[in-house]
Amino acid sequence: MNSKINWFPGHMKSALDMIRSELGLCDVIIYVLDARCPKSCLNPKFAEFTARKPVLFVLNKSDLASAIISGQLDFANNAVYLKLNSTLSGAGQKIIPAVAKLVTEKIKTAESKGVKKTIRTVVIGVTNCGKSTLINNLAGSRKALVGDKPGVTRSKQWVAVKDNFWVLDTPGTLWPSFENQQVAKNLAYVGSIKDDILDIVDLAKNLLEDLKKLDANCLVNRFEADTFEGICKKRGYILKGGALDEERAAKAILTEFRAGKIGRFNLDELL
Repeated sequence: MNSKINWFPGHMKSALDMIRSELGLCDVIIYVLDARCPKSCLNPKFAEFTARKPVLFVLNKSDLASAIISGQLDFANNAVYLKLNSTLSGAGQKIIPAVAKLVTEKIKTAESKGVKKTIRTVVIGVTNCGKSTLINNLAGSRKALVGDKPGVTRSKQWVAVKDNFWVLDTPGTLWPSFENQQVAKNLAYVGSIKDDILDIVDLAKNLLEDLKKLDANCLVNRFEADTFEGICKKRGYILKGGALDEERAAKAILTEFRAGKIGRFNLDELL
């Protein structure tokens, strides 16, 4: 990238404060990661939260990621995690028993007193990782705001999955400064950083070069070309006078990557 990537709008600081204030009510943290770059999605600002509560990692959008990604996660040895595609009907139901297992002792204690334990969870993650889609899948209806752009959820939303299982949806949160710009690029590639604040032509060109490092043939297989200029010409992204329509090409490349049409990748291999 020609310029350093950073994006930390004011509502993200408020979101961190809100999570901190609500954490005492929650039994388990559901930490949603984009399976295409889960390490890049591990927000250092969340470390204080995950140190205080049991955590279920959800590798969301797993249908778009490398099939072997779960074996490459450093944190997987000491964590409970699920691979999930939250757009599939009923996929979220896997979460309920996984969460219950993390609070087995609390459930047993409540049962010994003749009480059915109400489990409260908080869902955290970077922007656009699919938190709200996951909650709606889990709840079986559209109860949380959903969008394909980062920053749709701006306030807390408690959602009842069933009588004794509640989830708190929270705004997606990044961190004020990216020390590793490859992490920033990975998040930008998957749409966790707003395209509006980026030079998308520069971003698309960087994405193409990075994808070739992961799979030398992926661009030719998809576009029948392996350079940005070649893709413009092959697709007919040409303006009057013969200049390349770079913005149109960039949008198409990013859209097709995010939809999984170029292939399934683990962007964390670039770190």
